[in-house]
Amino acid sequence: MINDQSYSGIGRELNITPQQFSDWIKKRRPIPQERVRLLSNYFGVEETILIDHQYFVKPLTPISRIELHKLLLDQKLTKLKAEEVSEEDIGPFLEKKKQLEQEYRDQLRLTRMATILEKGDERAGNILDMVIDELESGRMDELSNKLRK
Repeated sequence: MINDQSYSGIGRELNITPQQFSDWIKKRRPIPQERVRLLSNYFGVEETILIDHQYFVKPLTPISRIELHKLLLDQKLTKLKAEEVSEEDIGPFLEKKKQLEQEYRDQLRLTRMATILEKGDERAGNILDMVIDELESGRMDELSNKLRK
């Protein structure tokens, strides 16, 4: 989205076939070092963001996907500001950044909740259920008061 290109468009530009992209994404084979370098330079990110220690594509967790998107968006914003693009044209990118920051906070909350539930303590699950029930019913003030006590 940020570069306004598809995988095939990026592939054409870097001389990478759709089949190669597919093989890398599906982890059928590692990404050759020279291709990692090309992709890293193209996106302006460190190679370690793209691959693991065996040169396979790093899996994108929801959090790492958002972090990468924010990194690329920040790069785009820096470029636009250096080009002295109007605030009106930068506005959608700033709005997207704000949205990504909210998604990041939400995803962190979900990850924390999942970690708590994975511990298998039934009491924690019951407490979370009660809190969720209160939130869903719209009794935010009551819940807030109860938690302060």
